[in-house]
Amino acid sequence: MSDSLLRSKTPVAAKSPGAFLRRVGLGMRRGVRRWTPGRRRRARDGTALCREGFYYLMVLAFVFTAAIMADMNLLMVLAGMLAGPLWFSRRLVRATLAGLDVRRRLPPGVCAGDTLVVVVEIENTRRRLGSWAVVAEEEIARDAAESAAIAAFRLFFSYVPAGRTRSRVYRGRLVQRGRYRFGPMRISTRFPFGFFRHALTVDHSDVLTVYPRLGRLTHKWLRRHHVSFEGADRRERKHGGVSGDFYGVRPWRDGDSRRMIHWRSSARHGALVVRQCEQQRNRDLAVVVDLWQPERPQPEHLEHVELAVSFAATVVAEACRRGGSDLMVGTTARPDECLRGPASAALLRDVMEGLALAEADSEDRLARLLDTVLARVDRGTEVVLISTRPTDLADARRFAGLWRDPGRRALLPQIRTINTAADELQEYFEAQ
Repeated sequence: MSDSLLRSKTPVAAKSPGAFLRRVGLGMRRGVRRWTPGRRRRARDGTALCREGFYYLMVLAFVFTAAIMADMNLLMVLAGMLAGPLWFSRRLVRATLAGLDVRRRLPPGVCAGDTLVVVVEIENTRRRLGSWAVVAEEEIARDAAESAAIAAFRLFFSYVPAGRTRSRVYRGRLVQRGRYRFGPMRISTRFPFGFFRHALTVDHSDVLTVYPRLGRLTHKWLRRHHVSFEGADRRERKHGGVSGDFYGVRPWRDGDSRRMIHWRSSARHGALVVRQCEQQRNRDLAVVVDLWQPERPQPEHLEHVELAVSFAATVVAEACRRGGSDLMVGTTARPDECLRGPASAALLRDVMEGLALAEADSEDRLARLLDTVLARVDRGTEVVLISTRPTDLADARRFAGLWRDPGRRALLPQIRTINTAADELQEYFEAQ
């Protein structure tokens, strides 16, 4: 009875392997197209069969086909046992990423070339099931339309317990100033057997502004800044008799405090000498940044632009560190706008962000910028012009609007002009 039933079902079973093999062959062809060497396409969200799973499926198909063709029950049982891990892997790989909350923590600010530290946290909001072997990936690109990624990072979380949070850190350096976009974050896993890969994209992007690279002002620049006070018509803000930066010694004078005596130098000179400090009586400062470059800039022109931005940022940072003065900053990128206020950390942040986004071009806007700045500065304010080219403020044709105003014309000779394309910059500034 059983033999007749088996014989009667054999012709029907003989047709099913052909359809099964066609379906398996279709999956194999798709898998081969996906894993062809040299083909790199961005993985999609969802569950996909991995290379190991594809090979495992081939073995399963072979065993299942052999069981049908040879009519062997033991091979059919083996095929069922092989199909169990495949089914279990597909179910568990999807459950591993369910309930995960991904967060990214960026630093409040970073300068070009400094170490960037980014913290990525994954919180498992489930009560029971933990998540194993989770990979978090993200790309960093310039914050512009259709900009290509400049860096990519991958973080591996071995285990995220239920109801707990795990964090990982990655570090890098962004060498150019500007605005960068982080994300969106992508998490994936192949747990437990690596047969399937399940991926999810967390639609959460952050923007970070990379400030200009800061350098170091030389002692000559600080001395030059000190000499500018002598005999100048200025508003002083004193902050204590002994505050400020030490820059030299001088002979003892009647009325000097004994606390200012420099005993080692006195012993060396054989007479009393006192420390001479640049007191915090800081003069108001206006920084004018002329970011000009030719229509077809060469590498040296781009370098001069970056030096001008870096030098201006360093001067502003030093002024804000000292405090006790008003500060005004303007660039030719926005000649009709200026940032102004007391030298403080808040103003420094605004100035650094403006300098980070400032772009150079071939249009001459320096006359407009000077007209804006000189119309707002107070009497006695020190004006420093940082330019990427030689500038002659005595050119009455180029600066016709300023020369027609007697008050502004009187201020032009007092403006300090520093050309970043000349060697004089090295006397005042050391790029890092």
